[in-house]
Amino acid sequence: MHIGLFENFYPGKDRLGTHSTSLSLLLQRATAPTTELDLAVPEGSRWPAPFRSDRVRFHPSWRHGDAGSLVRAARALSRRVGRQGRVLFNWFPTCFGETRAVNAVGMLLPSIVRASTRRAPCVSAPNFLATQPIGRLGYTPRRIERIGVGAFERALTRSSRVIVPLESQRSAIESLFGGSVVTRAIPFAEAIFGHWAASVPSPRDRNGTGIATGRPFRILLFGVWGPAKDITSVLPVLARLYRDGHDFETVFAGSFNRFFPAWRSRLSEAVRQLPEGRCRFVPDPPDESTPELFGGSDLVILPYHAIAGPSGVMGLAAFHGCAIVAYDVAELREYDAILRGRTTFVPSRTPDALHAAIEQGLSRRLPRSTEPKEDKVLRSLAAAERLATYLAEA
Repeated sequence: MHIGLFENFYPGKDRLGTHSTSLSLLLQRATAPTTELDLAVPEGSRWPAPFRSDRVRFHPSWRHGDAGSLVRAARALSRRVGRQGRVLFNWFPTCFGETRAVNAVGMLLPSIVRASTRRAPCVSAPNFLATQPIGRLGYTPRRIERIGVGAFERALTRSSRVIVPLESQRSAIESLFGGSVVTRAIPFAEAIFGHWAASVPSPRDRNGTGIATGRPFRILLFGVWGPAKDITSVLPVLARLYRDGHDFETVFAGSFNRFFPAWRSRLSEAVRQLPEGRCRFVPDPPDESTPELFGGSDLVILPYHAIAGPSGVMGLAAFHGCAIVAYDVAELREYDAILRGRTTFVPSRTPDALHAAIEQGLSRRLPRSTEPKEDKVLRSLAAAERLATYLAEA
């Protein structure tokens, strides 16, 4: 079989992330040796060494913000794959903040491929805006934006086989769009995050308690920071724990949501509540540093008000055996069950409950995943094989 993987068309991203590179690696390992895999990637994309293989052909064939190059790349990939293969669009988000023409063209790419190959392409979509809690995520789209995005997403369900990582997402999409929508829930996020973490050795050295040795207890907050995360409630709780005499290090890692620039200053002000020298910020860490960040942390906090799908941070934390404290959000509970995780859930915006959970973590009493990493890798490959089988049969 010939698979054409169109990587991360979204013009708002300036580099390929964990989601994209890992799926490429998993597909080449999970498919038969005779399977051809072509990747259409943006010019200048960084591909870490573990993801370069003789079995994959890279085609840096399109440019961010260039609608014409997106169309040309889609047509070229269609010709390489032909009518017997399958095109997969990976990591296909939509965003109310991106209303430029190039984003609209990107949404139409699956229809262009279908017209060229006479076969419906597959689309791995982490979320659909039409099924998201937009207000709780901080967005206030205009009516015309809602109508436009809804029309594009409806067209996407008609022209493609949509793959989502959670069963609740599949149900929501089919309930909203109905008709001849063909949607499949495949927990490929389990495979993506688990196998990426397994591809780079972790520096973690743990004793019998599961706590990394030779350094202070480390609490990690990782992600893209904006209104969806309740960081301004978490930091006062951490400050209170420091005042109580607990000895730990706090690490913030990630970036700021560019649609909410005020959050950069809000976080900076909140961080000043913590003791000097006990908190550090790692801005926009490269993918290669992810295993070190999680492998060197003991507790990961997920303070989501709302989330549009599974949490990659939760996947990485579970893979590395970190204790996890998360706000009680339905999608996080669903994903935790897929990961066979041991997350400790607390009600949103309840400082006392959050304080008690973190204090338990600092005392090394919180549950954590004890499943061997080797077994997690095998489950990752099994999930990738399910995805590859679906691509062949869809």
